[in-house]
Amino acid sequence: MRVPEQYVRAGKLAREMREWILENVSVPQTCLEIATSIEAEIARRGGQPAFPTGIGINGVTAHYAPQEDDQTKIGAGDLVKIDYGVHFDGYIADTAVTMTENDEYQQLMETTKRALEAAISVVKRDPRTGEIGKAIEATARQAGFKTINNLSGHTLEQYTVHAGKSIPNVYAPNQPMLKRDDVFAIEPFLTLGTAAGYVVDAPPSSAVTIYSLIMRKRTAVKELDALVDHVWNARKSLPFTPRWFSKEFGRERLQKLLSELERRRIVRGYPTLVEASNAPVAQFEHTMKLEGNSLVILT
Repeated sequence: MRVPEQYVRAGKLAREMREWILENVSVPQTCLEIATSIEAEIARRGGQPAFPTGIGINGVTAHYAPQEDDQTKIGAGDLVKIDYGVHFDGYIADTAVTMTENDEYQQLMETTKRALEAAISVVKRDPRTGEIGKAIEATARQAGFKTINNLSGHTLEQYTVHAGKSIPNVYAPNQPMLKRDDVFAIEPFLTLGTAAGYVVDAPPSSAVTIYSLIMRKRTAVKELDALVDHVWNARKSLPFTPRWFSKEFGRERLQKLLSELERRRIVRGYPTLVEASNAPVAQFEHTMKLEGNSLVILT
């Protein structure tokens, strides 16, 4: 089956946005400025963000979307991961890039790129996800680095970012095979050889900044049901960030509503993930599709 046109459009825009990011993101912009400008540019070009733009500085590894009061600026010494996605009609292109002006991180960044290239080379001839992880891990180790062993790539489906199959960043036996017409993202995360090599939730004091709707269950509470309807109409099951809806519901009230919906298991919150020893982490990612006997790299 040919790649749906929406996937092709999403991948093309994601590629264009990578060039835009490399040209337009620089020190000392704030994380909020970076995220909002990327999301606005995606919309300006006719797409929609597939999920909130993630900005990960140094040991902050995933699931952090800056909110309105975030004044954090990227510095010249930082390793900055920008994880973003584009969707058309729920068909998602998921990709990530790492940037730095710090010479100390150049080898880590370049090795992470090579790990992604090694993974792509493997999947062309061997669709076993464990073998893909083996190639990523070997590339990291050869250069003296570690992979983040509890993060992985993933299959994608319409309106679903993580669609069931995982693609590990380490060798893992008895893993599922990628099949013809699977759409999936491979995303190596590499860190220092002296690091813990895994991520943990950020401290409880850190606010959750990314959510997704699990179900459209009625609560008989007018405000809760209004928020669920609003999220569904805007996002379906795709992830969102409170910043996107604060004008309609008010920041403080929105957070209380989200907390109650999470308690009722109607929405899911994604805690920010940080490297366990606070070591810097680099990330690169492509979305691709197995089409017949060939591999189509969408991003």
